[in-house]
Amino acid sequence: MNIEQMSLFKEEKKIIFSKSNNIVISASRMTDMPKFYPKELISEVKNRIDKGKDIHTLVLWSKHPNSLLENELYIFLKQIKSQGIQLFYQCTITGMGSRIIGKNKDGSDFILEPNVPKPYKAFNDLENVIKFLESPLRIRLRIDPIVRLKNKYTGEEFTNLSMVDEIIKYTSRLGIKNYTFSFLENGIHNKVDYRFNKYEWKIITPNLEEKIRINSWLEKKAEKYDVKIEACCVEGLNSHRCIDGYLLSKLHNQYKNADLKEPQKRKLCNCTNSIDIGGWPPKQCYSGCKYCYANAFIK
Repeated sequence: MNIEQMSLFKEEKKIIFSKSNNIVISASRMTDMPKFYPKELISEVKNRIDKGKDIHTLVLWSKHPNSLLENELYIFLKQIKSQGIQLFYQCTITGMGSRIIGKNKDGSDFILEPNVPKPYKAFNDLENVIKFLESPLRIRLRIDPIVRLKNKYTGEEFTNLSMVDEIIKYTSRLGIKNYTFSFLENGIHNKVDYRFNKYEWKIITPNLEEKIRINSWLEKKAEKYDVKIEACCVEGLNSHRCIDGYLLSKLHNQYKNADLKEPQKRKLCNCTNSIDIGGWPPKQCYSGCKYCYANAFIK
């Protein structure tokens, strides 16, 4: 172990053994709260502040980067940021926003993400979000999921894997270093399987060999663009943290340590502890992504 590695080990060890009573709030894995439920998001966070909760970080999940900079949510985020609450943004850009990926048998368009901004619109908005957050390290770019579909009638295939290089190339230029990917697979979420059984497009689930091959390809991209790309809950690949208390601790302006417990609320998930405020009652996400595991309202 060299001197630099020993220094990093000591830093992580210091974080591990420090006691922390603060909380990380996640808004939200279950629906796009910044875009569609800003009032509810503000209310939930205010409620915890009023109860004296020590909020370490508010993690915002959205496919709409501009939503963080709009109206009362922006004013609120600016206020709590000035009070020492860190903001971290989980931004999903798959390359499929508003894109027609193929045709149905009746000639109608098949769009996986009908109400999501086009990639370059999201890229441009992301630049302004980085300025607001004060560091691109407070953003995790999610290429989530990588999909492969096949039309049941025509045999036509589609995958967004071809867009991954452009996404990483552009966003890494903005200083973003942390990336996450997953695969759209059968047999993971019943509501997604049920939904796709009705569509003319079927999910092609990658086997383990294909997952390893794509992961190796992504590792080469990571080296090329000097970033880190990690799998999110992918069977057969190493588990990682999307909400990473170690990273959140290092990034905090006041050097506060986050809760580092790993409750593993989902198989293969190594995320550190957080409270998700978007799950109940169920809230419809109007992005309308057909592969969404959290949205029971999509047909």
